[in-house]
Amino acid sequence: EYVEDGIDWAKVEFEDNQDCLNLFEKKPLGLLSLLDEESTFPNATDLTFANKLKQHLDTNSCFRGERGKAFTVRHYAGEVAYDTSGFLEKNRDLLHMDSIQPSVADSQKLSVAMKFKGQLFQLMQRLESTTPHFIRCIKPNNLQLPAIYGQELVLQQLKCCGVLEVVRISRSGYPTRMTHQKFARRYGFLLLEDVASQDPLSVSVAILHQFNILPEMYQVGYTKLFFRTGQIGNLENTRNRTLHGVLRVQSCFRGHQARRHASERIRGVLALQSFIRAENARQSYSSLSKKHRAATLVQKNLKGWLARRYFIKIRKASVV
Repeated sequence: EYVEDGIDWAKVEFEDNQDCLNLFEKKPLGLLSLLDEESTFPNATDLTFANKLKQHLDTNSCFRGERGKAFTVRHYAGEVAYDTSGFLEKNRDLLHMDSIQPSVADSQKLSVAMKFKGQLFQLMQRLESTTPHFIRCIKPNNLQLPAIYGQELVLQQLKCCGVLEVVRISRSGYPTRMTHQKFARRYGFLLLEDVASQDPLSVSVAILHQFNILPEMYQVGYTKLFFRTGQIGNLENTRNRTLHGVLRVQSCFRGHQARRHASERIRGVLALQSFIRAENARQSYSSLSKKHRAATLVQKNLKGWLARRYFIKIRKASVV
């Protein structure tokens, strides 16, 4: 990947475990192959199997023959002593292939070692087709008690799990990689000047210069940016702080708009209520005015009638 993107890099030295893998898997003289071969011989014993291992694997740097049925394998985490007692018997626990593939003849059988190797190969294929993330569980002490930290025990576990080696390799290379398009899209808004019209590569370089990222901490490839450990974390912190500030401003602006709209709605409601109350008052006044005019008219007519009747009465009395 470094070569394809045209960046300068130095080969990172790491402990190669290929000899140990060859010890187990190499054909036809790997440990598993020899175990299957020896399991087919009726007169083979655990001792003859141990002698065959010592004969064929003694040149491997990860193998050391011991007395009798014992041998030692130097794994990555350290040396492990084995004893061949029971190896052949357990490996002869045969499994018919027709239990896995019905089309295969019954005469073909699968040993325990071959079955295990096949399952391991399938697991590796599945892992390589995905992006797994592993969590290393470290035991703080052998007493299984809380609040006790055994420094030597923890350090030994970190070494055996390869965590320290992974950290060293990671710090020596460029573990964080990001395409120019993704980098510009994610951090472009942090630039002080408008870069909307620039290409992603120019935007990426401008971001690196603005935040004073040291040249030895990154390399610019044809399609990607390569960063040393911890460099993206600084940009992420700045991005998160800026986004937090932007969100605060947006929140305040939206709050201001909401309050303004609410105030306008309240003023509208109050105006509508005032108009309705005024209209009700006008209608009430109009009704009362009509009633008053009607009452006045009735009173006027009644008074006129009473006056006329009194006048007639007086006139009659005067004539008599």
